[in-house]
Amino acid sequence: MRVGFDATNILGHSGIRTYTRELVLALASEFPEDEFVLFTTFSSSKKTPLQKFFGGYPNITITGGLPHPRMLGDSLRRVTELTESIAWWIHEVKLDFVHLTDPYGTPALPGSFVATINDIFPITEEEYHGSDLSRKYILRTPVLLKKAHAIITPTAYVKEVLRESYQSFPVDIVPVHDAASESFRHVPPDEEVLSGYGLSRNSYFLFIGRVDPRKNLANLVKAWSLISEGNRSRSNLVLVLSGCLEEKEKFRKQCGKLLEDSSIISIEGVSEEDLIQLYSSATAFVFPSFAEGFGLPVIEAMQCGCPVITSNVSCLPEITGDAAILIDPNSPEEIAAAMNAAADSDGERDKLISKGFKQAELFSWKLTAKRTMDVYRGIMSRK
Repeated sequence: MRVGFDATNILGHSGIRTYTRELVLALASEFPEDEFVLFTTFSSSKKTPLQKFFGGYPNITITGGLPHPRMLGDSLRRVTELTESIAWWIHEVKLDFVHLTDPYGTPALPGSFVATINDIFPITEEEYHGSDLSRKYILRTPVLLKKAHAIITPTAYVKEVLRESYQSFPVDIVPVHDAASESFRHVPPDEEVLSGYGLSRNSYFLFIGRVDPRKNLANLVKAWSLISEGNRSRSNLVLVLSGCLEEKEKFRKQCGKLLEDSSIISIEGVSEEDLIQLYSSATAFVFPSFAEGFGLPVIEAMQCGCPVITSNVSCLPEITGDAAILIDPNSPEEIAAAMNAAADSDGERDKLISKGFKQAELFSWKLTAKRTMDVYRGIMSRK
């Protein structure tokens, strides 16, 4: 089997980029008889890093031939789409099909493809309504459902949302769980690293993620103001944040004086090594998101032996099973009560850590690759 991937934009730290890289590596490792072709632009500045990253796998081929998605700017977007359509038409002759891991990021679709739809929040979530992103999703999603050989989703929850939103499309939609990198594992506390952030072991609650209305940071900050005085006096709330300046400013205005609490620490640009240290030494990881496609940080936390407090909505109960404290994300009081419970009881924390390790074992890139290959083989049998 020879499967193509759009690799014009897969190096970096976003969820889709990480998914693409980890999936390709796992597929190449588990299925050495199959070939995986990564298409990028003609630029050596794009090809060289990919060759360095994937060069150890003889069944991964890296080739140029796709236009950069923004090579001509928005004013000539149609020309870029036409150029990419022609490029796919040329390259597909030597492929069985293409796996689009970011089907909303590519200017034009191949003729024969499977697509991963991680979520359709730009359609379903009110915050996106009227935006360019929402319009893009509204236009492309029915095309994907009509033309794809199969659709992969990271959870059964996303499959259900797609089925409810687009009931007339008969395409196979197959949930295939993502996974966390094996590098996320429990490590002993490094006092030098922790003290660099003004922290010590088991003295802080942790949030990691984008500043985005879906992440429900305002209710988390409000919950922090409601936890017991004793716990707040001897703990910190650590927010490891990413995202655009505009959203960060909205978040600051929304929280107002609550965010001025000196026990709240906001940090950015944290390395993966430090993230692992922060997960491993936290009192609990608090992730009160309103909606997720998979919720990768939850699994990262569990693999690092960090108790998890998260929402009882969207895909999060599916991902956590009984290994987390589930809360109503609309209730700061409930979030605060869960944080108090984690801080007040070593027994509760130990129970969550033990269950978290077992739950995290259900997710691996090896298993993701095998289930993805099952989708591929189903496509080949039908073709």
